[in-house]
Amino acid sequence: MPSPSQQIMRLGFGFAVSQALRVMIELGVPDLLAAGEQSVDELAAATQTKADALYRVMRLLAPEGIFREVLPRHFELTEVGDVLRSDRPSPRDFVRMTNSEAYLAFEQLLYSVRTGKPAFDKVFGSPRFDWLSEHPEQAGLFQRAMVALGQGSNEAVAAAYDFGPFTRIVDVGGGHGQLLSVILARNPHLSGVLFDLPSGVAAAHQGAGGDLPRTEFIAGDFFESVPSGDVYVIKKVIHDWDDGRAAAILRNCRKALLPNGKVLVAETLVPPGDEPDLIKEIDVVMLVVTGGLERTEAQYASLFNAAGLRLARVIQTQGPISILEASPA
Repeated sequence: MPSPSQQIMRLGFGFAVSQALRVMIELGVPDLLAAGEQSVDELAAATQTKADALYRVMRLLAPEGIFREVLPRHFELTEVGDVLRSDRPSPRDFVRMTNSEAYLAFEQLLYSVRTGKPAFDKVFGSPRFDWLSEHPEQAGLFQRAMVALGQGSNEAVAAAYDFGPFTRIVDVGGGHGQLLSVILARNPHLSGVLFDLPSGVAAAHQGAGGDLPRTEFIAGDFFESVPSGDVYVIKKVIHDWDDGRAAAILRNCRKALLPNGKVLVAETLVPPGDEPDLIKEIDVVMLVVTGGLERTEAQYASLFNAAGLRLARVIQTQGPISILEASPA
C-alpha cells in the first residue's frame, strides 16, 4: 500500500501519463499492436524512434492498463489500449486535443482559480473558440474530438426522449449533425434544422456527421438568435459557457420557441459526494479552457429560471448523459 506521500507524488506525476498516452497515439503504436504482440525493437523501427526511450514510455503505461509486457521488451495491447486504434470509434482525438493547447493553458490553472477567468485567454491571447477559428488544423481536431466524445451518447439521447409530439427540431450548436442524424432516423415525421457557426454547418453539409434528410442548414450565432422550432436540443454546448452566456443562449431559444414547445439540454450532471467522476475533471478543464462549467441539477434549474424557462424533469439515458427538459416559465 503506497504511503500518503507516495500517493501525492503519483498524482503530481499525472502529466507524465497523459503526455505518454498522447505520444503513443501520435506514433500509432496501438495500431501496430492490433495484430498481436511485438518487440520494442520492431515497434521502434516502425515508428522511427529510439527503442530504449520507447520502452520506457510503454513501461510507464503498462501498469495503467494500456499495454501488457508479455516477455521482456515485448508488448501486447490490452482491452483498454485497444480503444485507441484508429480503425474504430475512439477517444484518441479527445486525448490529443486535451494534451495540446489545453495542456499548455493548464499551466496557468492558478490564474483561473484566483480570477475565475479562463487561463486559455491569457496564454493564447484570445478566447478558445476565437482561437480555433484562426487555427483550422486544431479546429478540425476539436471537431473530431467532439465526435469521439459523443460516441454512444447521441444514440442514448435519441432513444430516451419521445419526440412524437413535435414536428420541427432545431439542433443548436449541432456541429457535424451526429445527434440530429440519429434523432431524424428514429423519427421520420420530424423535419430538422442544423444550426451552428459556418464551419460547423459546412462540415455537416459534407456529411461528416451522418445522413441528414429533411434538414435545413442554417449558419448563425446563437448569442444573437436561433431559428424557430417546437423542440430545441442543445447537447454539450451549455457547459462551454459561464452563466451569463449560457442564459443568453437559452433565452434566445425561449424567444423563438413555438407554442407548446420544449427546450432539451443534454449534459452530464455533476453528482454529489466525493466519489471520483470524469465529469469533475472535465469541469476543471472547462474552467481553464473556455470559462464554462459542468453543473448540478440545481444549477441548471437556476439557469433555466434566468432564461425564462422552467426545469420540468430530468431524464436519465443509457449513457453518461442526462436530458433536462424545460418549458416556458
